[in-house]
Amino acid sequence: MNIKAENLNKQYTKKNSTDVKILKNINLEIKSGQKIALIGPSGAGKSTLVHILGLMDRPTSGKVYIDGIDYFDKDNKYLHVIRRNYIGFVFQFHYLMPDFTVLENVLIPVWKDKKLKLKQVQDILNKAGVLHRQAHYPSELSGGEQQRVAVVRALINNPRIIFADEPTGNLDGQTGLEIENLLFDIVTDIGATMVLVTHDENLAKKTDRIIRIIDGCIL
Repeated sequence: MNIKAENLNKQYTKKNSTDVKILKNINLEIKSGQKIALIGPSGAGKSTLVHILGLMDRPTSGKVYIDGIDYFDKDNKYLHVIRRNYIGFVFQFHYLMPDFTVLENVLIPVWKDKKLKLKQVQDILNKAGVLHRQAHYPSELSGGEQQRVAVVRALINNPRIIFADEPTGNLDGQTGLEIENLLFDIVTDIGATMVLVTHDENLAKKTDRIIRIIDGCIL
């Protein structure tokens, strides 16, 4: 899926205070199947941009088109359906449900079809190296295993766009490298577009294109 942002702005208004401008006239186009890295210092607006491009937050002004459709003309219920069916998210923190097993956590996005999806889920858990943990709870997993499960959950519905916000930020070097390889392998397999937020220049170089953001502006 193609993503296009036009004159995108995001600001927060505080009572009796100056407006805080997070994004400033962002213009950006990402072609279907591309892997893009967003790089910039903390507070530059990277995560805010990802949340807007991923239809999780609305801009103050400007447009976001996905395959030519301006989704911010739609209501929140419609955006939820689009996110569920076409978009996957991997965050720095895994956000697994503590009272659900690994298998149940991964099945959440496809819960209505969980019986039909069971074999597919187990196959991808096996590829991620955590099939043997399918009956375990998140508290029983290492940090790397938890993030593997989070990656599988984000990709289980074969989304057309993946947003990964510092997916290896809390992991040691070797574990982070393993998660990177898993993420890139699966995204390539399903032919998805990927937008990756990272501070790691070496990780960014694995993508097709690097976009630098400073103080809410694209360089």
